[in-house]
Amino acid sequence: ELIGEGGMGRVYKAEHLLLKRSCAIKLIQPDKNADARALRRFEREVRATAQLTHPHTVQVYDYGQTNEGIFFFAMELLPGMNLGELIKRTGPLPPERAVHFLIEVSDALREAHQVGLIHRDIKPGNIFISERGGIRDYTKLLDFGVVREVKVDPSLSQTAMMIAGTPSFMAPEQATHPEKTDARSDIYSLGTVGYYMLTGQVPFKGQSPIQIMMAQINETPDPPSAHRDGIPADLETIILQCLKKDPEERIGSATELRDALIACDCSTVWTVAKASQWWATQEPGVEN
Repeated sequence: ELIGEGGMGRVYKAEHLLLKRSCAIKLIQPDKNADARALRRFEREVRATAQLTHPHTVQVYDYGQTNEGIFFFAMELLPGMNLGELIKRTGPLPPERAVHFLIEVSDALREAHQVGLIHRDIKPGNIFISERGGIRDYTKLLDFGVVREVKVDPSLSQTAMMIAGTPSFMAPEQATHPEKTDARSDIYSLGTVGYYMLTGQVPFKGQSPIQIMMAQINETPDPPSAHRDGIPADLETIILQCLKKDPEERIGSATELRDALIACDCSTVWTVAKASQWWATQEPGVEN
């Protein structure tokens, strides 16, 4: 059953024949016109995601290539919805719920950065809000399809130089100096996600991707509190520090970001019980 489709391939609901376990299979079938760079990106996504074991990163069960040339990887099938879908349903989130999601994504990024991987496409569509072990609002980071190893293989330098990411959520250096993209670029992108969760809008807008990227490079964002009342000052300070143009001025690591978020006064307000209550109010079948 087809459950998703994007630039890097299609995602199907399937069953692992030996484990009798439902899973999601992402695949791409190259043809004679296939872009070799796109195939290399897909292979990097598989290898990178398979290395990661953090519970807030999507779990990969298997990967490979069929005799027909189809690249695939099988991963856990998640109930729920992505963060973009959640905000379309609810509007801006309460600060305490936004902090909850930011902490869990920061934890997932911490492991990726420690093994030398950066995501480069942190956005609401790649943050999945699920349920695991009876815990609701359990966050999973998806899609390392544009990941780049910090130590770049010279043979892939052309690929590494490509501008990769989503303009509304990408760091300025991803457009100006993609070869200098590092873990702090993910911090910037997660800051834009936090801004979006709190306000229901992105920090910078434009009529085209180029206009949005130029705004990312040149414009200063309004504070989130300019768009919505009730945003705690300590949380707003963290978001704005993530959005500094100069990477040297940002929060320096996912660990530092997680610790700063945990120190926010509202960080313990969103509980497992509150998450369960919220999901219980949703329409039947919302998780299918």
